[in-house]
Amino acid sequence: MDRNWLAKQWRHLKLWRRFFAQAVVRETQFRAHFVSTLVVSIVQLGLGIVPILLLFGFTSDVRGWSQANVIVLVGIFQIVTGLIAAFVAPNLHRMTTYLTQGELDIVLVRPVSSQFYLTLRWINVAELGDVVLGLAVLVFGLVYSGASPNAGEILQTVVLAGCGLVLLSCVWSAMSYLAFWLQSVNPIGNIFIELLESGRYPLAFFPAGVRAFFTFAFPVGFASTFPAQAILGELGWLPVAGGVALSVVAVLLVRALWRLGLRNYASASS
Repeated sequence: MDRNWLAKQWRHLKLWRRFFAQAVVRETQFRAHFVSTLVVSIVQLGLGIVPILLLFGFTSDVRGWSQANVIVLVGIFQIVTGLIAAFVAPNLHRMTTYLTQGELDIVLVRPVSSQFYLTLRWINVAELGDVVLGLAVLVFGLVYSGASPNAGEILQTVVLAGCGLVLLSCVWSAMSYLAFWLQSVNPIGNIFIELLESGRYPLAFFPAGVRAFFTFAFPVGFASTFPAQAILGELGWLPVAGGVALSVVAVLLVRALWRLGLRNYASASS
């Protein structure tokens, strides 16, 4: 592997560590923001679980999913979306500003990958509370369901959840990069967030056509259903391999879209 490429990635990693350290210092200066974000996260998590409790108040099984298994799914979904909210959302929400107010012009002259900088520069540490809450819900769901996953099943779960994080980030990035041509993409970002909420429910709850959409076009199934099935011992390695392959393709496509956007970009000051 090219040593220069490795050295470049190492510089990016050290730069991201500085971004994270700055975010932690910034958050300690606004503790009320951390507390209010955590309270909002708890309320949102409660509102997400209430429909499940109501649904399973009338039956013990919905298309092969028990109440405990769905709680496991909700916990994993909360972890993945918490990571997106902490590391991806603060940057993609600014994409319109980057392109229309000239910030991209400044980034392009810096000795760093412009895509890396605009995608990972800002971190909202307070949103990591969602990850902690998700872990608590996941553990509760596993105890409630009586599941005892082995090392292989845990590895499958981690890889699939990682694929869900990468795939959803790629979809949101691609939607945000449309700002190169549309100028403002904030309404498109709102559509992404609305579609993301569908991940709180198993794919089996949806019709076949919608399941295919949430697996390949808007792959939210990799953020919840597939990792939940893996940790419950209901999934093999083939979907894991498929998720990794799909993630690699998605990263390459988003990279190509970014380069195409840059070729069509005219300075905000021009």
